[in-house]
Amino acid sequence: MATTDHPTAAALSGASPGQSTASPPRLWFVDNLRTLLTSLVVLHHTAIIYSGLPLWYYTEQPTSGAVGLGLSVFLLVDQAWFMGAFFLLSGYFTPGSYDRKGPRAFLRDRLIRLGIPLAVFYFVLNPILCLVSYRGGSPLDTYLDTIGAGPLWFVLALLVFDGTYAAWRLATGKRPPRSRTPRPPAFPAVIGFVLVLALATYALRIVIPHGFWVPVIDFPTSTYLPQYISFFVLGTVAYRRGWFHAITARMGWAGLGMAVGATVVFLPLALAAGPDAWAGHGTLGSLFYALWDSTFAVGVVLALLTLFRRRLNAQGPLRRYLSGHAFTVYVIHAFVVTAAGYALGGLALPTSAKFAIAAVVVLPACFALAAPIRRLPGVRRVL
Repeated sequence: MATTDHPTAAALSGASPGQSTASPPRLWFVDNLRTLLTSLVVLHHTAIIYSGLPLWYYTEQPTSGAVGLGLSVFLLVDQAWFMGAFFLLSGYFTPGSYDRKGPRAFLRDRLIRLGIPLAVFYFVLNPILCLVSYRGGSPLDTYLDTIGAGPLWFVLALLVFDGTYAAWRLATGKRPPRSRTPRPPAFPAVIGFVLVLALATYALRIVIPHGFWVPVIDFPTSTYLPQYISFFVLGTVAYRRGWFHAITARMGWAGLGMAVGATVVFLPLALAAGPDAWAGHGTLGSLFYALWDSTFAVGVVLALLTLFRRRLNAQGPLRRYLSGHAFTVYVIHAFVVTAAGYALGGLALPTSAKFAIAAVVVLPACFALAAPIRRLPGVRRVL
């Protein structure tokens, strides 16, 4: 998500990798999809506040069981695919950035654009967000307990993935391959990828079930690591093979069918296996759940890439503003979401009304605040 590099004209037109061009073309549909994903992140964390799940800086118990269930379902469906989609888009732009800049400049750029926001959030902003829960005790111990990546765990993961990619390129001495005529991935290969991903996810959840915190990794959703890693790698492959440009409308419809079919077949089987059986521990329900979220993630991404390329592959002033400030929104949204939660906390309103008000206010506020924040001295170089 944080990367703003785009493939050069040489990469898209088939010119040799080292050939320079006047200006790299924008993939408007990818920018617009990234805006959607960023907006979902903001709404996702807003929903956590009112779901009753103790997973945010401020939470409330829902006033209705039905509303709480609805928000939990929204969170589970989101989690099944949207962060994987972020990693796919980030992986897509990684090879071109490395090819143009070389290892030293590539890593320096990643450390600036990813490392600085991560360090500031980890050591400064996250402790500030946790101040309201301070209950006394040693300030130093409290500070050490509250440092952390928070929602910027994605940035931490991306920094690790980019560094690993650079290390692999350096270790193998691998040169950029010659450009190929873009061709869509074969559908049997897509199905094979889904099955391998589902089995890897199922195996990991035997030892790391849903809800299990891995403090060393500091990821709130470590059970999705196979998806995050494989989608990032898949993005690097998609760049070389031109898949984003070659995916056909037929494959997009097939992806939609996969997502719907998996939801109709695998999700009910997972939930019917018993309370929390879907969460892991090697249960049959966990296998069905892994089949569902792996199929759903791949299907939704295929459908959205096709839809956005065909229908949303342009930008006017509003879309350009939104996509240009998406990463800033990702970095600052925790403050806006949490502030809205506290501001609405004293109102005697049903949970559904609070969530609706928060969603309507928070999302535009995040994008509105992003512009003046980026105008601060030195910030634009990072955000």
